[in-house]
Amino acid sequence: MRGSRAPVVQLSARVAGSPAEVFPVLWGELSSALLERGWLVRSEPDGRLRSLGRGSPRSEVGWVDRWEPPRTVTITWGRPRTGAPRAPALTIRCTVDGAGTTILVEHRGGEHLRGAPREEQRLGWLTTEVFAPLLLAIAPARLAAWSYDRGGRRPSGPTSRANYREPIYHLPGFHAILEGLALGKEDRLLEVGCGGGALLRRALRTGCRAAAIDHSADMLKVAAQQNARALAAGHLELRYGDAGALPFPGGRFTCAVMSGVLPWLLDPVQAFREVLRTLRPGGRFVAWTGTPRMYGTPAAGPRVRGGPRLYSDRALMSFARHAGFSEYRVDHPDLRGVAAASGVPKPARFLFGPDYGSLLWARKG
Repeated sequence: MRGSRAPVVQLSARVAGSPAEVFPVLWGELSSALLERGWLVRSEPDGRLRSLGRGSPRSEVGWVDRWEPPRTVTITWGRPRTGAPRAPALTIRCTVDGAGTTILVEHRGGEHLRGAPREEQRLGWLTTEVFAPLLLAIAPARLAAWSYDRGGRRPSGPTSRANYREPIYHLPGFHAILEGLALGKEDRLLEVGCGGGALLRRALRTGCRAAAIDHSADMLKVAAQQNARALAAGHLELRYGDAGALPFPGGRFTCAVMSGVLPWLLDPVQAFREVLRTLRPGGRFVAWTGTPRMYGTPAAGPRVRGGPRLYSDRALMSFARHAGFSEYRVDHPDLRGVAAASGVPKPARFLFGPDYGSLLWARKG
């Protein structure tokens, strides 16, 4: 922060790759992070940054004043009247730095806003709103939690988008789910945590209609691309949402699925209650997840705080019972043959034996 009247905050980082390689990843991550927090930014000159919150009196609050990828982007908060002081702005610059790229993020302005703080208050803002969150972000526990978010809880980024288009290690579970459900044209399927839409793509081939949620904006983009025809035909609905508060009316679906989602849920019983609410009487629910035997393997890693949570049969049935399902059971299918046929490398096929996977079946009375 420089000067007594015009605060300036700068953050720089050097990364590998050219600006043409770095900028799309940078902007994609920023767009996804904003969307997850309820904000949508349009990637274009004069694009708008707006809040998606309902009932907001000012849904459009920012503008993309400068759009020159892969070099420079400037986002301005508000647009002052002619002759008024410059509005607060955030500029992102990507410049060549040897074999890599230097990213400079710079905030300017804010000193002319009504009720502008004194210098000591500006320092307070800088410390509490910029320095403290940065310090906490680099703590080892937070870095580990972010890594689990990126790979499993809320996949995002180019690598995750590529992996979840056709997630080889999930295909055996998809096979078991679809074989058991035996979907038909009369079915209305709900998927909670659809990822890149690979299970949806297979389910829709049966002629059923479907809806799905995910809380990763990146995964929803991939799911939409993979199921574009079904979306255009009105056979599929994709929503950004949370498993604990499904954005669908009660009694809408004949069946519901979760695949690889349960280890990441903070409150499995609440998520199951929401699934139950949206099912019709007699509706079926199936969840595929790993058993505690997976701890210590490459699929789950060690049992650590913030990592995936794997449950016993007793715990799974307890979730279903407390959520209100009238029938429930847990199966342990041997999917090693399916794994081989799906292209899972031979050293990893043991993970699809009956000791490592659980299939929870439940029904609404």
